[in-house]
Amino acid sequence: MARSEAEKRRIIEEADSQLALPWMTWGELDRLSPRERSHEYQKFTQPVMTYLGRHKTCKLPACRRARACKGFISETQYQQGGYHDAFPPCLGKGTLPHDQALAAMDEIYGRAAAPDDTPKYAGRASDRAADSDETS
Repeated sequence: MARSEAEKRRIIEEADSQLALPWMTWGELDRLSPRERSHEYQKFTQPVMTYLGRHKTCKLPACRRARACKGFISETQYQQGGYHDAFPPCLGKGTLPHDQALAAMDEIYGRAAAPDDTPKYAGRASDRAADSDETS
């Protein structure tokens, strides 16, 4: 069944109203330029760099003074390449691996770990007792 134009608009508006970052929806984020979007992502990852202690050895004096990550990739670094545009410059060329930063992000922002294969429910105690009697 084909969707009407009104239904298509409603679906897009619903998706745009979902949070992309704690302070910004997907619609607001999509309207930003790539450079502004990078700036917003860096604001989201700065607490992760602070958690990892990257501010202690950062090249930027502002980060060391504030005792927290406050850095943003400069226009020169952005054009030069080698920097991930979602992370501050302290996660640049040849520094901390991104997988450590992503693992720390999971700890800070509480993303659930991958589900394990162990069953959550072991069954009734009476069933377990009956199974152990049959095997004896």
